[in-house]
Amino acid sequence: MRSQELEARIGRLEGDPPLPLGSADLTVRHPEPLRAAFGEIFAYIAAVERAVTRNVADVNALLPDLDRLDHRFLAAWSAHELAHADIFDALRSVLGLDDPATGAGSGRPAGPVRPRLSFRLSGVLSANRWLQDVFKLVYLSRGAMHEHMTFDCYRHLGAQLAALGEEPLVRTVTDPIRRQEAAHLGYYRLAAATHRRGLSAAQVGLARRITLLTYEPVGAGECGREPAGRVFTGLAGEHMDQVLDAVEMVADELLGDGVRPLPHFVHAAMDGCLPRRAGQPAPARAGARV
Repeated sequence: MRSQELEARIGRLEGDPPLPLGSADLTVRHPEPLRAAFGEIFAYIAAVERAVTRNVADVNALLPDLDRLDHRFLAAWSAHELAHADIFDALRSVLGLDDPATGAGSGRPAGPVRPRLSFRLSGVLSANRWLQDVFKLVYLSRGAMHEHMTFDCYRHLGAQLAALGEEPLVRTVTDPIRRQEAAHLGYYRLAAATHRRGLSAAQVGLARRITLLTYEPVGAGECGREPAGRVFTGLAGEHMDQVLDAVEMVADELLGDGVRPLPHFVHAAMDGCLPRRAGQPAPARAGARV
């Protein structure tokens, strides 16, 4: 039944084409406030969305036995994300910001992208099917976590643009992109839950441990931790804890043991991107995890 639902979700993703650049109304009413407040944010978004080309190469190196549904999803997902990057690069151009080739958004790669060494080495271990199934749960769960953070941040970006009176950007950029990100999240979440059902407790435990040790906020690997901290602070502001709590809830759902919640590892990773918060006691939260 779940495989049929996954097939249906992929069919809906494939039936929702990448957003055409011409569909985005890049009419800007207040360019100066946008340049001042969102220049780095728009560059970061373009870079993260553009990184899907390398992400697909990494996943294929890590998981050499991906099935037909996995490949269909990666094709639809990457096409969506590259179109999002094109839109934000075009918006940066309208605002007279740095050319994408010299900023965080660096244009589409001219040829095949080589996977990162760490993924190639881990892919060797994937010859062991037991380990490959562990790595796949890590990949799918991490995808769900990243998509939830991305979805939330597009929501906050849309609210800020609306407050500045930039309704065309909200209507034709952030709202349509957020809809596609929600569909990506739904697929990753269902795929991870489905894959977990076939794993042993030891495999889930190892996937959980790998995630706790290696997690970093989406984009921090491509753009750096300090830029990540500035961008997420600029997007989420006082709502940062709620955004991070939601990501940890996704991790608990997909990787938890059902006995104790996972530690606040997403908060800790973001703290590492925010030097001014590093070393300070975390704010008290109800149900604090251990």
